[in-house]
Amino acid sequence: MKKGKARLAALLLALLLAASLAPAKGRAVLEGVYFTAVNEQLLDLSSDTMPFLSGGVWYVPSRLFVGTDLGVNYVPNYTLGLEILYTNKTDLRFDLEGQYSFDRSGNTYNDYAIERGGVVFFPLPRVCRRFDLRWSITETDTVPLIRVTSASAILDDRDFIDAAAGQMSSRYAEYEKAVSSGGGSEGIPPAVDPPAQAAEGQKVYLIVDSQSPQDTRSVLALLGAHQATFLLTAEEMEDGDLLRALVAGGHGIALEALGETDSELEYEVAQARALLWQASCSWLELVWCTNRTDAKAVLGELGCVEVAADLSAGAGLGQPSQAAVLMRSIGRYREDVAAFLGSSGACLGGLPTLLEALSEGGYRICAWRIGGR
Repeated sequence: MKKGKARLAALLLALLLAASLAPAKGRAVLEGVYFTAVNEQLLDLSSDTMPFLSGGVWYVPSRLFVGTDLGVNYVPNYTLGLEILYTNKTDLRFDLEGQYSFDRSGNTYNDYAIERGGVVFFPLPRVCRRFDLRWSITETDTVPLIRVTSASAILDDRDFIDAAAGQMSSRYAEYEKAVSSGGGSEGIPPAVDPPAQAAEGQKVYLIVDSQSPQDTRSVLALLGAHQATFLLTAEEMEDGDLLRALVAGGHGIALEALGETDSELEYEVAQARALLWQASCSWLELVWCTNRTDAKAVLGELGCVEVAADLSAGAGLGQPSQAAVLMRSIGRYREDVAAFLGSSGACLGGLPTLLEALSEGGYRICAWRIGGR
């Protein structure tokens, strides 16, 4: 209990110190710019965190549900074309192409997600209703703030704005300077994040969906000496030559499990293990679950580890600009991070750009290993 009070006191002290830098009121600001915050965390002011209004509905980026304490998880399902938000109690599944959403009980909704610049944005009112979150939009001394809070939030909106005023002032000044010097683009303001630099020893786990053997071999050529983790269904593992090429290059191989029940998952793991052992004398330990989010227990019984992504490249890395968007997201992490790059064919165009940025930033590009994540 004493540790909790000490942590709260330290948090309030840090925020109050930042408040001493609050700007003067009445300052002219750019239009269409908004801060976002999650509980007591003020997010970066960039295209990745800039909400927008569409059809009378506020949309916020998937970034709000990655690396924050809202208690809602985000995972893309590229096999089914879904963007999924979930807790251990409930979920929301968004079909980007069909422009609708539904839950695990089969209830459907007209609310849909929107993809911009490789970033997925979710309809804020629907998400908050579903997961018992609160949201607000409040004027500040710089630009309006959209804040999403859970039951664990400490400060109310006004106290948070007062405490974070110094951060808002400095971040907006940097943003305004970047826009005035480099210009903006329609719809989404440009990001102003500094070049990403890795924390000491920080690893990046690149995950690729191996949908085409030919494209996968092209990805291997681009990776060179770097290792990644490739997702293959049990059927795709019948290509023994591809499995041997992956093992020889030191890459990770994960079963892309399609089953929805424990028995189906057990069968797929057994089938994939037999194929991988026959082709390369390697033992299957990694599994990517496509159609379920509650497989950790059964995977543990099978001696497997579930592979999951912290970040995704949205529609893939077809262009260098999409690689730059993903790199900015990676740069916000100060710990090991896993990034899903999409299908092997969809990441060819931007993969060289991403690899160059990761290397320049000092990141260690690794394959997923049991006990290594």
